[in-house]
Amino acid sequence: MEVPEGRLKMVAFVSAMAVSAVPPGLKKGAVLFPPLKRWAIISRPSGTSATGTSEDMAHSRLILVFGLATGILFLIACELYAETAQDEETPKVKTRVNISLPTLGGKQYWQDVYIYGGWRIQRNVFTKHHRLLGPKDFRQAWGSREQCEYVLEKAKAEEKAVIVSDDVCLLLHGLGRSKDSMKRMKRSLIKAGYEVYDVNYASLSYKMERLSEQLREILTSMQGDFKEINVVTHSMGGIIARDVLSKNEFENMGRLVMLAPPNQGAKMADWLLGKAPLRYFTGPSGKQLRTDAESFARKAGVPKCEFGVIAGQRKGGKGFNPFISEPDDGLVGVEETKMDGMKDFVVVRATHAFIMSKKETIRQTINFIENGEFDHGDSEDELPDNHDRAANSGG
Repeated sequence: MEVPEGRLKMVAFVSAMAVSAVPPGLKKGAVLFPPLKRWAIISRPSGTSATGTSEDMAHSRLILVFGLATGILFLIACELYAETAQDEETPKVKTRVNISLPTLGGKQYWQDVYIYGGWRIQRNVFTKHHRLLGPKDFRQAWGSREQCEYVLEKAKAEEKAVIVSDDVCLLLHGLGRSKDSMKRMKRSLIKAGYEVYDVNYASLSYKMERLSEQLREILTSMQGDFKEINVVTHSMGGIIARDVLSKNEFENMGRLVMLAPPNQGAKMADWLLGKAPLRYFTGPSGKQLRTDAESFARKAGVPKCEFGVIAGQRKGGKGFNPFISEPDDGLVGVEETKMDGMKDFVVVRATHAFIMSKKETIRQTINFIENGEFDHGDSEDELPDNHDRAANSGG
């Protein structure tokens, strides 16, 4: 325990006062503390007699011990009083012993429940316990959510967890992926001046209704921290965002950009779910991406904010997947990404798995967030149908 210099001076003062107030009987060697007196005489320097000077030394040592003991007791009393006063104002939460170790950030077995300034509280899919990750995904606390929140509040007070912008971009990855799949998009948005929250969710463990609740909880917790919240999604993340943003009108909601979303369901989802060995790899949310009218992808509502869609395909209007009869990105057809209500639409040369990392995709995403439209001018990855905005907008 580190003792402030002022407190040490107070202990010295109290000790001196205690010494001056020693009863005369103790100064004369009275038997108030016989063991201490005996120790003082026994510990005399060698060659010194037990009478005369040695007795004086014994008495001096008794007085010194009495003074120091009084000062130490005073210090302990002050510490106990300070802790009691602090507990009355801000009750402490008992935290678990934590070793700050690097983690993988969550992947498929941890769900983000709260994010702030580069720190995140996650809940484990299996054990339901929580942990707090700091920058670079080092674990800072673990146990209950209350325990993690307590440590995070301390980090906020010490300015270790800090928000750097009034505008935030929330990133949602796709099925079977993690927040790390959006790393390049995150870096570019940070360079553009945005705070970025890359949400991790267990896409293979829950149905999309449950995943929507997670997103709703995070968006609600962000309301008092930012002037504007923008959302960028990949694949299934777009369907989850549609469901939440169609039901909740957040006051500070900005714009939504969906990358390769299966808004009309995906024929590849129909095909995969028809193959017994493959259907188990898509989790409970995989079957909700089918093309039938009752699928979650078809029934999710229209977002109550401006939104644009970016689709991927091969150059020349061709697709990557021979099982899809239309231009596609390998998993989702271009037409399957469109939906009524979108403000703008653009196609880039990219595959489904890596569309969020393409430079052109990132450029178009930032352009839509800032201007409410995509750039339909010439670019390296421009495709012929990008000029026909009226036909592609889908209403």
